[in-house]
Amino acid sequence: MIESCFRTFFICHGQVNEFVWKCPTISGGKAKLLKFRTFSTHEVMGSSISHWYLKSINEIDIVKMDPRIVVHQVQFYVKIYKPIIFLSRLYPTYPEISGFEILQFIANLAFQCKFFINVIDGSDISLIYNALYGKSYYEYHLEAVDLSQNFLFKKIVVKKKTFLDCFETQIKYFIDILSVLFLKNIRVCENAFVSVELCVITFETHHIFYRRSFRSCIDWSRVGRFPRKIHPRSKFEITSEDLSRIMKKQKQPNMNFVELNRKLDKKNLKTFDEIKTQIFDTSFLIKSFSNIFELCFVELEKQKSDPNPEDIFKLYLRPCVLPNINLFFKYHTAI
Repeated sequence: MIESCFRTFFICHGQVNEFVWKCPTISGGKAKLLKFRTFSTHEVMGSSISHWYLKSINEIDIVKMDPRIVVHQVQFYVKIYKPIIFLSRLYPTYPEISGFEILQFIANLAFQCKFFINVIDGSDISLIYNALYGKSYYEYHLEAVDLSQNFLFKKIVVKKKTFLDCFETQIKYFIDILSVLFLKNIRVCENAFVSVELCVITFETHHIFYRRSFRSCIDWSRVGRFPRKIHPRSKFEITSEDLSRIMKKQKQPNMNFVELNRKLDKKNLKTFDEIKTQIFDTSFLIKSFSNIFELCFVELEKQKSDPNPEDIFKLYLRPCVLPNINLFFKYHTAI
């Protein structure tokens, strides 16, 4: 929590340039201390605006301060006299923090400061939340959703071979785009002196995997067609009930590639130069992706024998496929 009411007053009124928030969602292990810094506070059309970005976690800087907002993967700004928090980017630079944990912080800040949250929905997974629940990513988490209702997607069973054959074919079409995005992320890490181990090489590539697997590789005919994207509500007021519900949610654990592939030696970390060579080796990428897709589906089937689209998202893509693509780039392994 933000530690004192006195401190909170100055944060809410933009009178500090740095503050630390103790992440309350950790069960066991060490708590996370997130340090935020401001870009600047200035007057725009008579309204004071503070731009904030995530600077460090547990005193470890995750990216050097840069005047270009796009460099900071977690950033928001506050219009003090509205009072509104404008939120667009929740992507974490550091792999041990999740976008949802940042959302918990934003909800806590909005509640304590009595601010609304005004969302620019740039989430790479809102498409999937819309398809499954008829709500955006932010609506799903910031508003209460009755998950016991009989959602249409529960009628759909995703067949392994059909899905994997389609998924691999779809990804082949985008392999060149993925390579360029991987390289862009590596260069950001190099320029900011982020180590190979902490670099999120798959940043801003997730939407390709989500969209191609969901739109094209799941048979939506049983529910008519792939659900059309709705326009999400943009403004949220956080109540004490909302805050309690949001804070109780835990980060979904990842299926670590070390568990999937026992031959992986964590000491055999690659260099950025080695990774750059591999990300433009099309045959290497396709073979690697194919093996990861297969291994992760095996893990999925251990939990659900007849997976539906929600399982593909929550048990397959998010905790297994995407984190392990990121890990596989970094370590020498005989997959």
